[in-house]
Amino acid sequence: MLNTLARASKWVNFLASRSEFPAGDRLLAAFHAGKITRLCDCGCNSFDIEVAEGMVTPLAQPGDRGGAVFELEFRTSEEQSTLEFVVLVGANGQLSGIEVDYCANSYPVPDDPVVVEPPYHVRTSASLAI
Repeated sequence: MLNTLARASKWVNFLASRSEFPAGDRLLAAFHAGKITRLCDCGCNSFDIEVAEGMVTPLAQPGDRGGAVFELEFRTSEEQSTLEFVVLVGANGQLSGIEVDYCANSYPVPDDPVVVEPPYHVRTSASLAI
């Protein structure tokens, strides 16, 4: 599926609604306050975003560098297929992007993948809890 702003919004809303993600309101606020700077065109649904400092409460504690603060992975209804999410922040703690991959980015993300609950992998960085 072609990566679009609507797809990015869909995944942000999905992540923000998950009980595993402890900062859904801040994720939504950052997404709406930010500017998408890149929609990956490789077949994944990943995107980069810039959120101006001071616009919203940072998603994570600022540090020396940014990185992954949350990972969520599901099996899908397609045999031996997975859907993976990685939430990224910059050194300032603001949302800097979300990676959305299908089968470890081996295949394009389908239009409407059906996830199998519960997720098989969840990792939350301690820096996410402000």
